[in-house]
Amino acid sequence: MKMMRKIHDIFEHFGIDYFESDGMIICCCPIHEGDNETAFNININEDDEYYGRWFCNTKGCHRNRGGDIFSFVWPLLEKSGKKYTFPEVLRFCEDFTSDISMGTVLSLKSDPLHKLFKEKKKAVEEKRFTRQDVRKILTFPAKLYLDRGYKAETLDFFDVGVCDRPDSQMYQRVVFPVYDENDKYLVGSTGRTINGNPQKWINQKGFSKSNFLYNYGKALPHIKRLDQIILVEGQGDVIRLYEAGVLNAVGMFGSSLSDAQEFLIQKTGVSNVLVIPDNDPAGEKCKDDLYEKLRYLFNVKFIHPHGKDVGDMSVEEINKFIKEKV
Repeated sequence: MKMMRKIHDIFEHFGIDYFESDGMIICCCPIHEGDNETAFNININEDDEYYGRWFCNTKGCHRNRGGDIFSFVWPLLEKSGKKYTFPEVLRFCEDFTSDISMGTVLSLKSDPLHKLFKEKKKAVEEKRFTRQDVRKILTFPAKLYLDRGYKAETLDFFDVGVCDRPDSQMYQRVVFPVYDENDKYLVGSTGRTINGNPQKWINQKGFSKSNFLYNYGKALPHIKRLDQIILVEGQGDVIRLYEAGVLNAVGMFGSSLSDAQEFLIQKTGVSNVLVIPDNDPAGEKCKDDLYEKLRYLFNVKFIHPHGKDVGDMSVEEINKFIKEKV
């Protein structure tokens, strides 16, 4: 019986620690050796047309290399201190991807080093927080957003609460948890101050917001059903649209769209992208940038909010000025 090597074997061969989430391997970037645990991701879904494509969203290591497996392996080989020629890298890849017998696989699994690797991987997975874990450390509801007109049950649905723990980075902030594509595990969070801290918004340490879209997991079934994804800038915009019955919206954590976020949009398989930028100079720039970035891949449409942004609109205003155009 024969067995083909997979992308996981490359990571094991080079001793790279990682965790998996929804068809992706996620880890620190092994090319520039950063310390951001979510900066690097590579598609391991064999049924996806982007299988094997990788991104580094800290320093953009993929941009000058092409983002394919071959361009990933080459710099990893050269970390040994030896310069590799194209034929040498090609030969390594050919040897590495050749069939290996099940006997070899079984002998690898009995190797103590293999067991140690599996134990390390399991430990990384066990450190991940579920939604239930997150809810245990936050206080509900977040009064600041109740005062802004959001419903308590909506904030509860999105796990938006206040952190009252003095030892936490998010102390005295309204916390917006960000979950993976299955809406199951925490991948990071953003927090808004409630005590007048001049640093109005902060990101959880180690959270690379450019790798994710807010509400992606909850919105995904509706995005696929409607063949449309709605892009907005902030978390509050997403939640306000949800209150108005618009369920296919995701947030970009700002006014720009990263390569990794574009990749997440492509993974949905939609044809239509609707963008609702903030009604300010940054929103205008966002409109121009996103049109250039997305117009060759999707049908792109823009709607301007009635007021500063969607989050400041009432449900009645969304129904009147936005919902009929969605």
